Amino acid sequence: EKLQLLANSYLRQKNTGGYIATIEKLLNYYPKKSLWADVISRLQRKPGFSDRLALDVYRMQLATGNLTATEDYMEMSQLALQAGFPGEAKKVVDEGYTNGALGKGAGVDRQKRLRDLVEKRVAENQKVIAAGVEEAAANAAKDGNAQVSLGYNLFTAGQATKGISMMEAGIKKGGLKRPDDAGLRLGTSLIQAGQKAKAAQVLKTVKGTDGTQDLASLWVLFAR
Repeated sequence: EKLQLLANSYLRQKNTGGYIATIEKLLNYYPKKSLWADVISRLQRKPGFSDRLALDVYRMQLATGNLTATEDYMEMSQLALQAGFPGEAKKVVDEGYTNGALGKGAGVDRQKRLRDLVEKRVAENQKVIAAGVEEAAANAAKDGNAQVSLGYNLFTAGQATKGISMMEAGIKKGGLKRPDDAGLRLGTSLIQAGQKAKAAQVLKTVKGTDGTQDLASLWVLFAR
């Protein structure tokens, strides 16, 4: 009750930082789906939060059970495709059809076209992975950007152990354009793989002021 009172006080003062920090404490002790929805929504409106992290926000919503709207499922799957992760797009589409968010209503034809596109991209991706050319190029690169990207692709394609190892290798190699994004991606993958303690260690190294650190902190709470 005291934490809720403090959160409401911050809200009335329009102190977004204080409000989110208090809600995070509530999530730590009394995690609720509605609280997750609120803090994620307010995080997006925090000054300086990057639009680049839209897919990461969807990932957090999906993990906390707050991805429910048909259009959100559509948008997340399309963003995953654009980012080069068809395996992730398939997971989102499949879940949407399973829970009834997709496969009905006026947009059913458009939803089916998206599902067909996702299946096509997954098949193409599997062929590329099997060829090994992309992996060889990523390993030979001077920086770790390609390894991090391919590692997450492998993880979402069902090769969790190999994908995590490749992301770790890419981060260790260095020269990353967005090291905080890489840490966030590795950390969330480790959570999904059940390695929560290791995930927390990785996520605590994320220090970006563009929203990456905020998301990383929420994932640490989620993993507890």
